[in-house]
Amino acid sequence: MITQNRWQHILGVARKCKEFAVKYKPEDGEFAEDMFLLGMLHDMGYEFMESNASHAFVGGGILKRSGYKYWQEVALHGDESVDNMSDELFILNCADMSTGPSGEDFTFDERLAEIKSRFGVDSSPYKKCVIEVEKLKADKRYSKIL
Repeated sequence: MITQNRWQHILGVARKCKEFAVKYKPEDGEFAEDMFLLGMLHDMGYEFMESNASHAFVGGGILKRSGYKYWQEVALHGDESVDNMSDELFILNCADMSTGPSGEDFTFDERLAEIKSRFGVDSSPYKKCVIEVEKLKADKRYSKIL
């Protein structure tokens, strides 16, 4: 179920997606609108399950059945094994990793520290996020949006 804190996180991610989209494609207002909506939908899978690990896959599947054009980005967000991120997935992952659990602005390092405090340094969620952040920082698009 989506909690009040999760709603605040979702809105924070949506606003970050819009902000990053404007920086990435300043002349494309439709892209900014699309990215805001992607941010609003990225954690919808939580409404239908309790497991943190598969919320992206479940949400992506629902959106695929609905014909949403960025269903795959929802399904793949937070997946550290993805090497060739679309622009949309890159923006979503950057926004998700720079937004705290209650919607507050975080740096990547602050977000990693928050995840470590919740799950532990040896946890799978923390280790996966460390890999994801390394990939985001190494991406040539990183300097365009942050």
